[in-house]
Amino acid sequence: MSRAYSALGQGSIFFRGAELDDLSAIYALEAASYPEDEAATRDKLHYRISHAPEAFLVAVSSSGGGSGEGGAASAAQEDEIIGYVCGTCSSAATLTHESMSRHEPEGRLLCIHSVCVAEARRRKGVATRLLRTYLSYVAASLPQLEEVRLLCKQQMVPLYGGVGFVLLGPSPVVHGQEQWLEMAYSWEPPGAEDAA
Repeated sequence: MSRAYSALGQGSIFFRGAELDDLSAIYALEAASYPEDEAATRDKLHYRISHAPEAFLVAVSSSGGGSGEGGAASAAQEDEIIGYVCGTCSSAATLTHESMSRHEPEGRLLCIHSVCVAEARRRKGVATRLLRTYLSYVAASLPQLEEVRLLCKQQMVPLYGGVGFVLLGPSPVVHGQEQWLEMAYSWEPPGAEDAA
């Protein structure tokens, strides 16, 4: 299977839509990034790749671009998924267990479920680049979206705030043992800059 990389990356990191072949690597990142009572199951990740591929983006590190036998590119063999963001759409106005449990393709609210980066790549700007690319990616692939929301812990508020999310406050959603905070991102309506 051919893998087409987006030209949205810099250096050796590229971004592309997730594929079912990526599931093992994605699940390993999820399990390494969240406590067991908070991590998505392999089945949930499979569902999100299968039903909401337009809301699932992976960050890939390419260690080269050499040629294999006969001049065929062998870069795919050297590629490593180092992060991902996934979400589902909802027709609901807020995040609840129910609104986050399924994908409604025409929904105007995008619920981000996971933002994961490999431990060795954290605090190097990968998550910021991944989130900025993701927001552009979903805006193009899901034009009906009006808002993106996510749940996070207090220590992650600066990361999400840095890419334009606004803190709404504590979430009523209980998932794991710690309190979650809800944050929202909205695109400016067309012409908003002209009105300023």
